[in-house]
Amino acid sequence: MKLPEYISKTKVQRVVFLSLLLLFFTIPHTLEDFAGGEPAEAGIPAPVLATVVSTVIFVQALGLYWLGQKRQWGLYAHIAIGLFWPLASGFAQLPTILSGEPYRAGFISVLYVVGMILIGLLMLGSAIIALIGSREK
Repeated sequence: MKLPEYISKTKVQRVVFLSLLLLFFTIPHTLEDFAGGEPAEAGIPAPVLATVVSTVIFVQALGLYWLGQKRQWGLYAHIAIGLFWPLASGFAQLPTILSGEPYRAGFISVLYVVGMILIGLLMLGSAIIALIGSREK
C-alpha cells in the first residue's frame, strides 16, 4: 500500500527523525536493564525480554524501511511502536522513578526513560498526523 499523495514528505521525515531519536533512548536503556539484572529481578527470563525487545526494534526498523519505500505500513508500524515504548517504559519504570529513591545511574537513567516516553509519544502523534491529519494539496 503506497503512501497517498496527500501525505506530506515533511511529515514522514519527522516520523523518521523521531524514530531514529527514539533508538537513541531505547537501546541504552535496554542495555542498562540487562546490565543491572532487571529481567531477573522482575521474574522475567532474559531470553524472553530479549526476544520482545528485538522484535520491537525489528518492527521499528521495518517501519523505517517501509517509509523509505513510500509505503503506508511504515506509519502504522510507527504508531504501534509509539504506543509500545511509552506504555512499557512508563508502567515498568515510572513508579520507581517517582518513589523518590535513587534510580539506577541517576540523571542519565531517568533521561533514558523520560526520553522514551516523550519521543515515543511525539512519534505516535506525528505518525497519526501524517496518516490522517495532513490532507493538504
